[in-house]
Amino acid sequence: MRLAHLLFAALALGVAGMGAFEVLMTKAQTIEEFGWAQRWLQVPAFLVVVVSVWFVRIFLGTGRLWLAYTVCALRLVSLIVNFSAGVSLHYREITALTHIELWGESITVADGVVSPWTRLGQLSLLLLVAFVLDASLTAWRRGDRDARRRAMAVGGSFAFFVLVSGIHYGLVLEKVIASPYLIAPSFLVVVVAMSYELGSDVFRADRLDRQLQTSNFQLRESEQRFRGMADAAPVMIWMAGIDKLCTFFNTGWLAFTGRAVDQELGNGWTEGVHPADLDRCIRIYADAFDARRDFTMEYRLRRHDGEYRWILDRGTPRVEADGTFLGYIGSCFDVTDLKRGEERMRLAVEAAPNAMVMVDRGGHIVLLNAQAEKVFGYAREELLGRSIEMLIPEEFRSGHPGHRRDYLQQPSARAMGAGRDLHGRRKDGSEVPIEVGLNPIDTPDGMAVLASIVDITARRTIEAETAQQRNELAHLSRVAMLGELSGSLAHELNQPLAAILSNAQAAQRILGRGAGNLDEFREILKDIVEDDRRAGEVIKRLRALFRKEEVRYRRLEVNGVVHDVLRLMRSDLLNRDVAVSTELAAGLPAVDGDPIQLQQVLLNLVVNGCDAMDGQSGDRRLTLRTAAAAGGEIEMSVADRGRGIPPGDLERIFEPFVSTKAEGMGLGLAVCRTIVAAHHGRLWAANNADRGASFHFTLPAKREAE
Repeated sequence: MRLAHLLFAALALGVAGMGAFEVLMTKAQTIEEFGWAQRWLQVPAFLVVVVSVWFVRIFLGTGRLWLAYTVCALRLVSLIVNFSAGVSLHYREITALTHIELWGESITVADGVVSPWTRLGQLSLLLLVAFVLDASLTAWRRGDRDARRRAMAVGGSFAFFVLVSGIHYGLVLEKVIASPYLIAPSFLVVVVAMSYELGSDVFRADRLDRQLQTSNFQLRESEQRFRGMADAAPVMIWMAGIDKLCTFFNTGWLAFTGRAVDQELGNGWTEGVHPADLDRCIRIYADAFDARRDFTMEYRLRRHDGEYRWILDRGTPRVEADGTFLGYIGSCFDVTDLKRGEERMRLAVEAAPNAMVMVDRGGHIVLLNAQAEKVFGYAREELLGRSIEMLIPEEFRSGHPGHRRDYLQQPSARAMGAGRDLHGRRKDGSEVPIEVGLNPIDTPDGMAVLASIVDITARRTIEAETAQQRNELAHLSRVAMLGELSGSLAHELNQPLAAILSNAQAAQRILGRGAGNLDEFREILKDIVEDDRRAGEVIKRLRALFRKEEVRYRRLEVNGVVHDVLRLMRSDLLNRDVAVSTELAAGLPAVDGDPIQLQQVLLNLVVNGCDAMDGQSGDRRLTLRTAAAAGGEIEMSVADRGRGIPPGDLERIFEPFVSTKAEGMGLGLAVCRTIVAAHHGRLWAANNADRGASFHFTLPAKREAE
């Protein structure tokens, strides 16, 4: 832009020279004076044309070079012809001077023979106008708002006024109009337009300079604030330029390394990186710069005391508002203690007797131990980084991500799938019964979940064997108890059988007399059928109690169980002179249980109540109750009016082989408690406030949705 100002000064000087010679021409008194002034006018005119070409090209930044050289060459030839042919470029001969009145003054104009070379000068002016217009249009198309304003102000005014002055000059030479030569005023307008644009550039440059000074001041303030915040930050901070060389380290970094900032700048920081980590560190650093993306890396950095510490380094690109890439800024943390903690945790997980699997927030396996490999049949490398859903059976896999999200919203240490049977899927596709405990763990990468998994295959086998032994013991207990009730049961069976015999004999006697009628026979047969049904019911109940079958849980009404037991015990209760009263709550929820085993429990408690009142006179009464209990349970109880139980034996009587009867084996109550526990209930005894004892047991009510 300095060259443009220099050319503008030369242009202004040339225009001034042209104006001076034009004034001499208007004041000339002789033909010689006019011819001399007109001849030397071409020198500043040559300067103005040539300078105008190169000013426009430099100021607008465009213009066809061949056209510029052509204009300059033509003007140079015109200048040579001006001094070598005739009076001047325009007149071969001046024959006379004429004086005309202009603006109240007498002005000298020439009359003579026009030189044919004057067309050469006019052609150079025409090409000058073409050059300026072409350069202005190109600048308009390519430029921004400022460039278009320059093209309009400089190029437009230049072309217009030069064209006007050229036309005026030609008309004067051809004697179309009587006027002095006035080329300088047109160029003066062009000079004014150029001076305005150059002045505007100066003012804009001054304004930009002030803005730049303000921006530099704000930048220095911003840098000072950044350095202050960076030095106060509890982390190590670095900054690098677009050439990948570090330009800043905060006091945290320098305090950690114990080195001066000049030692760390550039690539000096790499001297503190552990040799085993250096190549990997540089590769990650360089790849991130090339891709201009965030990066995270871990490496060992030498501390001021010589110890290498593990550093977690996170870098992010620095970008201007317009997207210009400025380099990188990064922060570093000493994670040595964290890594040591992770190593201790890894060793603890590895040493755990259970299968241990750690899963990140996205459900990917990040840690497992040898026991997990053993339980699921996978090698460690086959599971790391894979989704935890691959260890879930196919039928439950689709719903597991939702359960995982729910857990992460309210993480806590708890069992997984409480109350449900859980299974894991092994590599071979088989399923293994498991129990899972969940523990949330905070890690640098976010929330993770550590699952403790227990293979309960052996436990399930033992539980099945125990249940089988319990069922066999319950069967033996039922058989023994039925043996005690055999007399009463025989009497219960004899009653309908005797009635059947009596009705049959009556029918025979009627037939023997030959006096019977059909209605009488119908009544006899009806009684026989009814007595047979009663006998069949007794046999059916006995067969059910004697039969040894698998435990089958089904929906039961507890009041129905009470009625079944009382029907079976009716004869025995009558023989023992024991009265029974019932207080059965209406509308109780059903329970889930095995009817035979629950009948056995209630039957055992009723028999024990009768035994407790043997040898007593007076009120010999059993009271059977059912009621809703707290916690969604159903309570059943049997209360007697016997001698009661010594307080020290209230719990002891439920132990195996403990009995208060002289001939008892001590297994009945122990078996009853086992059966009730298998039904997820409780059985206990308590002495009544006035007399006798009560046995209570609870069963969980069956939920409506089940």
